[in-house]
Amino acid sequence: MRRLADIIDASRVKGILMDIFAKAAELGAANIPFALATIVASSGSTPRGKAKMIVLADGSSFGTVGGGIVEAKVIDEAKKAIDFDRPIMLDYALDHGPGERSLDMECGGSMQVYVEVFGAKARLVIAGGGHVGLAIARLASSVGFRLVIVDDRPGYVTPERFPMATELYVRESMDEALAAVPMDKRSCVVIATHASDERALRSFVLRDCAYLGFLGSRRKVRVLLDKARAEGVPDAQLDRVRAPIGLDLGAETPEEIAVSVVAEIMAAIAGRDAAPLSGRDGELVILRGGGELGTGCALRLRAAGFRVVILEREKPTARDRAFAFCEAAYEGEARVEGLVARKAECLTEARTLLAEGIIPLLIDPDCGFVAALAPYALVDATNAKSNDCLRRGMAPALIALGPGFEAGGDVDAIVETQLGHNLGRVLLSGSASTDSGTHEACSGDSGRARSIAGGLLEALLLLKGRVKR
Repeated sequence: MRRLADIIDASRVKGILMDIFAKAAELGAANIPFALATIVASSGSTPRGKAKMIVLADGSSFGTVGGGIVEAKVIDEAKKAIDFDRPIMLDYALDHGPGERSLDMECGGSMQVYVEVFGAKARLVIAGGGHVGLAIARLASSVGFRLVIVDDRPGYVTPERFPMATELYVRESMDEALAAVPMDKRSCVVIATHASDERALRSFVLRDCAYLGFLGSRRKVRVLLDKARAEGVPDAQLDRVRAPIGLDLGAETPEEIAVSVVAEIMAAIAGRDAAPLSGRDGELVILRGGGELGTGCALRLRAAGFRVVILEREKPTARDRAFAFCEAAYEGEARVEGLVARKAECLTEARTLLAEGIIPLLIDPDCGFVAALAPYALVDATNAKSNDCLRRGMAPALIALGPGFEAGGDVDAIVETQLGHNLGRVLLSGSASTDSGTHEACSGDSGRARSIAGGLLEALLLLKGRVKR
């Protein structure tokens, strides 16, 4: 028979879990994003062996995974996970050890904690309750958006007409109705008013949101944007306005327009380009850096079925230029192991090269083309040992090779590049080993040629070319 203490302990754990699940259901109903941290494995002496904890974006928590240093670390990582809507596996050794996974704790055991994110449903604000606004609301509700309707016409915006909406803002004037709408960076906005597009654009263009577009003819769009620019609205804010709104589907009816608009919004918040899936060889990966490291990655990615675009500096460098795709920046084209990389002057040319099975190389050191290309993943292979422009959220997966980055901080993951037993290890938290600054001779390395004086090098033969004695 089970001991009474075991039965009481099991009952207590069950009660705590039920409280956690009830809290999760409450947060979900209120559309509040949260993270659920679960101890999935533990060994040795640890504060808790099995436990769950809910963490909110502000760092407040419900439940516990053991308290102290380990819980503080989990809460900090959970906040980052919520911010970027990415799950993460945490691995800690509670042993005062020197390793990056070690924490300053006396327990001596180890814990693995999986942090899962439950994001709030995207909020779609529709300014205008007319026929098109209603069609958009019906379709958006069916794919999971929380609907907010704004108008100054009480007869159009009613609970009976918009039963799918969670918030209705109807005021005597459109300005009052627009001002009453709360916004956050996850909100999406569609402007489709009867006669208030200009006021709606002025209200939303300077507010932080994930998507902003308005319905109208190209002439109307141009007139309103030019007027906003003349009033001092920065170009950076106007450039993010999508207008005319929607994908080019040949839509005519309100229902057809709704399909084109909702499809564009879904693609925008997912970071996709909304291009047809047919004719694609695989997901697109952008490689930042076409040196030896980037070239090796490109070869493996192509072999795995991915499409690849390389972003480079205007004058890239490489030790073995004959075996690096960055050479295309100088020669216009580079060939390595049967694959061809070709310099592209614009996005249109890059997309044409992709369709031909060629790796496009774009001169774009600041990653300005990333948003337009909407890659599945962005990989930094520059080996620069510092982060100059990358931030999580630029692509669904942001991966760095080598030191200078923080996994779970400015990137999603890091691949260790330092020679040793950790070479190739994927880090989901922490940083890669720093470069020792010394060169260790490898098998077959007969030494390196060094200049005896300053000056210009004139290449008489291609590097790695064959010569006769």
